[in-house]
Amino acid sequence: MNPLEIFDAPTLVVPPLTLEQLAAPATVDNPLLPVPVNWHQLWARETNNDWLVEDFWPVGRQLHIFAPRKAKKSLVTLWIAANLAKGFDPFTGRPCNPQTVVYLDHEMTEDDVLERLEAFGFLPDQLHGLSYYLLPSMPPLDTVEGGERLMQLVERDHATAVIIDTLSRVVKGDENSNDTYQAFFAHTGRRLKQAGISMARLDHEGHEAGRSRGASAKADDVDVVWRLQATDDGVALVRKASRISWVPERIDLTQREEPLSFSSGLQSWPAGTAAKAKQLDGAGVPLNATKRQAIELLKSAGVEVGREALLLKALRHRQIAAVGFGLVAK
Repeated sequence: MNPLEIFDAPTLVVPPLTLEQLAAPATVDNPLLPVPVNWHQLWARETNNDWLVEDFWPVGRQLHIFAPRKAKKSLVTLWIAANLAKGFDPFTGRPCNPQTVVYLDHEMTEDDVLERLEAFGFLPDQLHGLSYYLLPSMPPLDTVEGGERLMQLVERDHATAVIIDTLSRVVKGDENSNDTYQAFFAHTGRRLKQAGISMARLDHEGHEAGRSRGASAKADDVDVVWRLQATDDGVALVRKASRISWVPERIDLTQREEPLSFSSGLQSWPAGTAAKAKQLDGAGVPLNATKRQAIELLKSAGVEVGREALLLKALRHRQIAAVGFGLVAK
């Protein structure tokens, strides 16, 4: 055909979309286009208010933990990882579902890790769920290649959580550039979040006390920012930022020796917890009720729901009390 003949071809008329077509959900016909939220499916699911570590690390969420040098952040984080792999909450000591934790350590040596785990009282058979990588050779996590490699590692190890120690060691970009951490989220953080993998990343405190070193946007993409600081009898985790309303402002941990451990001691309940628990009892809310079920039953009983954080604490308070009385299984 003569190339000029195409100008004489009939014009292709595309009919306008009908209202039914406009309202139809997106399909996988074009994988390059994002799929919108299905509102009915979203309303049908239960909000995930579960904890990986009670009061500290919500399931599937991303943490940024920074501290001054020698403030024990790596020590505390290793304690968290080992306990999660064994199936215990690291701060309360209560049994929980064992997790498979991928730990990327760019700070310590084998001798350091062995010394600390032995001080904790752990044995090799208790650490099957802890996939620990010392000075791993991987592409930077603020690159496409790095994000892909980490996801391959997560898939191979069947990981449910990832710990990065420390953030500055796994990026190639300038620590003072916001672009570095935006690239980290684009290539690594977003992929972990889409897969439902919990992540905690460690960082150093800057010259200005109370904030991370480097770029101001370093912690913009995470769900909770914690500052770890030394106290007279252990350490404290102070919440600096959070997009989650039910994370407490501060967690005080007591350090004990022989074996070395960190614990939050007795459960500290916010004011009004016991009263809200009584309201739940009065409304006939089951001990294993979800937040949404509890809200519906409280409303049906004419009881004000109140703050979400207090409601969640009251639900947890009743469960722990029931375990103590043997009413529910541990």
